[in-house]
Amino acid sequence: MTAWTSASLDAHHDLHEFDCGVPVLNEWLKGHAMSAANRGTARTYVWTDADSDHVVAYYAITPHVVKRDEVSSKLASGLAVIPGYLLAELALDQSLHGQGLGGELLHDALSRMVEAANVASGRLIVVDAIDDTAAKFYQRYDFQPVKDNPRRLVIKIAAVRHALGP
Repeated sequence: MTAWTSASLDAHHDLHEFDCGVPVLNEWLKGHAMSAANRGTARTYVWTDADSDHVVAYYAITPHVVKRDEVSSKLASGLAVIPGYLLAELALDQSLHGQGLGGELLHDALSRMVEAANVASGRLIVVDAIDDTAAKFYQRYDFQPVKDNPRRLVIKIAAVRHALGP
């Protein structure tokens, strides 16, 4: 696993130099992540070096629901509204691209969502991929597109729990 420290975003974290190469993701981290946490709408987690507060990666998660008509009957399991979690953001600084760390960052995020589900329940993890490349990234980790939207992908929390092991 990674040598980076994963922690909830706090005011002491240095966001100034973060650049993942996608302006909307940079802007969300720098301009909206703290206010989302303060409003209780999303929690952002960041990676830093053990001896620095300089952020090199982040993801944001929030509780979420999926409507029955978006997913297969197997995923819905008879529910009209399926509870879960939204992986709202996921980004690595450009300095870390090409090192295989995207999968580790996703693993970190999925682990936190499984922990949340162990406490508060939930059936699905949802991600809205920013583009087709991102959608393909999530599909490599068994996320499946929902009906009529190839960039909205879901995976059952039970499947993630099983893949992560004890």
